[in-house]
Amino acid sequence: MNRSIRSKFVVAGLLLFSLPIAASPRQPNISNKTQEKKSKLSKILPCRVKPNLDFMNAANGEYAHEHFLSAAWFARAVQLPNETRKEHWQALEQQPISIKDFYAGPFGLHATLLEFDRKVLLLYRGTQDPLDYILNAAFFTSPGWVHRLPGWVHKGFLINFGLSWRQIRGALKQMADQGKTVTFAAHSLGGVLSQYAAWRAEEDGIAVDRVYAFQAPNAGDETFRDAFENRFAGRSVNLIFGEDLTPHIPPTHGSLREFADATMRVLSGPLSAIVRQAKYAALAERFRLSDSGHVEAVAIEDIVHSEKAFWSSYKQKTGGKAFPKGLGPESAFIADHNVERVVCTLAKATADNY
Repeated sequence: MNRSIRSKFVVAGLLLFSLPIAASPRQPNISNKTQEKKSKLSKILPCRVKPNLDFMNAANGEYAHEHFLSAAWFARAVQLPNETRKEHWQALEQQPISIKDFYAGPFGLHATLLEFDRKVLLLYRGTQDPLDYILNAAFFTSPGWVHRLPGWVHKGFLINFGLSWRQIRGALKQMADQGKTVTFAAHSLGGVLSQYAAWRAEEDGIAVDRVYAFQAPNAGDETFRDAFENRFAGRSVNLIFGEDLTPHIPPTHGSLREFADATMRVLSGPLSAIVRQAKYAALAERFRLSDSGHVEAVAIEDIVHSEKAFWSSYKQKTGGKAFPKGLGPESAFIADHNVERVVCTLAKATADNY
């Protein structure tokens, strides 16, 4: 690959896999005033939600609307600045026995672990700091065996996962020895890290109840998808919303032709080559949240079609602009990637939350 093409590839990668996979900026250990200024999320939700822990006790294959709502509330809360986040934990009806925060070196909070009587809730944060954006752009795949994962997975996500896994594993193992099981709830990048952590936890003898991912990108290749679905069937979901771009990136191998047609000609070749080799695949247990607040399962046979349809309609939705043009902050592709909107949209269909 010559220097010109490599440069185009790097720029395209940053646009394609960094900007959309974002939540609120990760909050390093700095003053609360600075944190409040940096947070994109409001301290108080513009909708009324009364979270509970029932989603942690759901049976395999059980997907209740209120479970999605409570899990999304927790996925949002972990994104908040330190003091605001603590206030949310203190407001819970059932108080955690312990709260453990895990940090990725100097880059700030990576995850929070809430311990309850018989259960543990692990909350990974989404894209927050400059390192996350850089790693998101490393969208070529890498062997998962480095962290005992099946198949080939997103290189940048895998590195990000390793930043705190050793600490998290130690805490989970200690709680698992007391007979406790773990549930995951996370938004965006955090959803992928949760999928990696769930697999690795069970490899290490830690029982996993459920993985709730909200607007998570694709995590790995077809081998990863098949192995993950075989193990976590009925226990792992990814909820998507609106025109959010993130659940459709990196593009799946099945939507390669549509992705190439939707992309600027100067970038289409090098990006398509990487996607073709990586063979990304979308996990099967996908649910779609409508504007009215209703949740509907996406049939397995419709997932490939929906991936193709997303990219084949891209130019139509942008007035003829080829990807990555049309990805302004006000576009639905970016604006719909918002965990606060997901929470409040879910609340619309839950009468108890009015």
